[in-house]
Amino acid sequence: MSDIKIFIACHKDDIVVPDNPLFVPVQVGTALRANRFEGMAHDDEGESISEKNESYCELTAQYWAWKNVDADYYGFFHYRRYLSFADEAFETNYFSDVLFDYNDEETLAKIGIEEGRMRSVIERYDVIVPEAGEFPSGATILEQYGLAKQHRLEDLECVLDIISERYPEMLPAAEKYLNGTKGYFCNMFIMKKELFGPYCEWLFDILEEHERRRDISMYDKSSYRVSGYLAERLFGIYLTWLKSTTDVKVKELQRPFFEHVESPKPLGPVEVDPKYGTPVALVLSANDYYVPYLGTLLRSIKDNSSDGRFYDIVVLHRDITDRNMTALRRMMKADNFSLRFFDTDRLVRNLESKLFLRGHFRLETYFRIFMQDILPAYDKALYLDADMVVEHDVAELFDTDVAGYLLAAVQDADTAGLYNGFEPQKKNYMDNILKMRDPYSYFQAGMILFNLDEFRKTYSVDEMLEYATSYDWELLDQDVLNHFAEGRVKYLDMRWNVVMDWRDIRIARIIGIAPKHIFEEYMQARKDPYIVHYAGPDKPWVEFDSDFADVFWDYAERTPFLPIILERGLNTRVRYRLNVKNKGKGVIKKAYAKAFPPKSKRREKMSATIRKTLKIEDF
Repeated sequence: MSDIKIFIACHKDDIVVPDNPLFVPVQVGTALRANRFEGMAHDDEGESISEKNESYCELTAQYWAWKNVDADYYGFFHYRRYLSFADEAFETNYFSDVLFDYNDEETLAKIGIEEGRMRSVIERYDVIVPEAGEFPSGATILEQYGLAKQHRLEDLECVLDIISERYPEMLPAAEKYLNGTKGYFCNMFIMKKELFGPYCEWLFDILEEHERRRDISMYDKSSYRVSGYLAERLFGIYLTWLKSTTDVKVKELQRPFFEHVESPKPLGPVEVDPKYGTPVALVLSANDYYVPYLGTLLRSIKDNSSDGRFYDIVVLHRDITDRNMTALRRMMKADNFSLRFFDTDRLVRNLESKLFLRGHFRLETYFRIFMQDILPAYDKALYLDADMVVEHDVAELFDTDVAGYLLAAVQDADTAGLYNGFEPQKKNYMDNILKMRDPYSYFQAGMILFNLDEFRKTYSVDEMLEYATSYDWELLDQDVLNHFAEGRVKYLDMRWNVVMDWRDIRIARIIGIAPKHIFEEYMQARKDPYIVHYAGPDKPWVEFDSDFADVFWDYAERTPFLPIILERGLNTRVRYRLNVKNKGKGVIKKAYAKAFPPKSKRREKMSATIRKTLKIEDF
């Protein structure tokens, strides 16, 4: 059996490299890095040029393998680009890449990344290369090098001079290849040992001589990768020469490109000055669209925080942009705050079609199920929905003793009313489908203080996901968590999760028919809410006169997202009132006047923002 080694060039330690006997992950540029990635080879061991990684790119792994590793076949892939060994031909983009979201098991099986299949192809050929690609402009390889902003034609001309001087027999192949329109890019290939050694000898001789002749010290960051760029053209020249002078057997394969290759590694603890004591671990969940409302919640947390406590806030997400992350971090900047983001996309992408969603709920609601694995350094963590604002220091809530419990939460007055008759089918659902032993003990999941340590001992994430995907639960993961935690919940003062009076129905017709003691506790909590929860499809950023809307706007106006919130809200109301109710802007002004009373400071500030942002002069 041939000794086949395919080296995967990696520049980060969170890259997912498939468990394949032929794959050898290599940390490139190790000599320039402060840390050495575990579970990988390193390109600075033995004879190497690791310190040249910024200009040689993935070639530092190729040089290291040439000088230090013995194999029958040498292959080189990128951390996000492989070769496809499938019989199927896939659609490609302009660069001849086959685009995939992930290098997960399903995708790898689709493209034939399996040892036996790969061997059956590799061992039949001398050289395997990516499918030749053409530039959309129709330019030749030489013309494209001269036109690209990151390239300098003088570098390629220098290389041609070196070939002419040292390898004149290859000059015709160089001219043929460079004057053609099809090229082999990315420094990717699989090659027999007998060819690989001579190729490296030739390639690195030319590149080293180019280094001596050309001063690249003033090149920008992109242009500085010049040795890697030149090697792409030199490989095509060498392959053209091989084909014209030998009977080399060459196979072209398609080149998959994976958008997401990072592994969602658990988050470690943050460094905290001992003077702060135990950090408050706080977990939120949102998508990019929801960032302005998440920002309002964060503002309220910060404004009600204690200077003597440290708050480690983790946002679970799939698509929040770097720009929005930066804006949120800037807003939350303080010595006693840490704001981190954890991308859950790889965790949930295969579950998206299995997890039931309804109404205004989004997949982000399920993210809290993963908390015990995401935060292994914490024994407990506080979770808050993003459609909330805080009116009290959450450190006090976090300090609640949950020993012996799975979680602490607030009894759900809303569900108690639904069960008591507002929704006739709710009783059958709670009794016979969800099978709650005491339906009145059902808790509201927008605020949960998780005993993560106890959850780890009791239920795994896989167990909870298996149950979550077994039925189309009415309230999604809230039902799931109630199923698993029943009998092991510490109930908190309802002030920690006061749900809004949705459409003036919730109090009068739903909570109003809940058991008397639940109704009274809810009404008492409304007088001094610690956390206001805008539960339901109607939010204060759209329904300006909704219950507790003034509390939301108190914090929203102190965020950098106020113009976005206003623009979205006003546009939504205008469209709704004009297209559905046909009442026009008058209705909007009435709701606006209620949320922002005339002559108030809030009214003055909001009106100025509206005039500036939306160019509506009469607000």
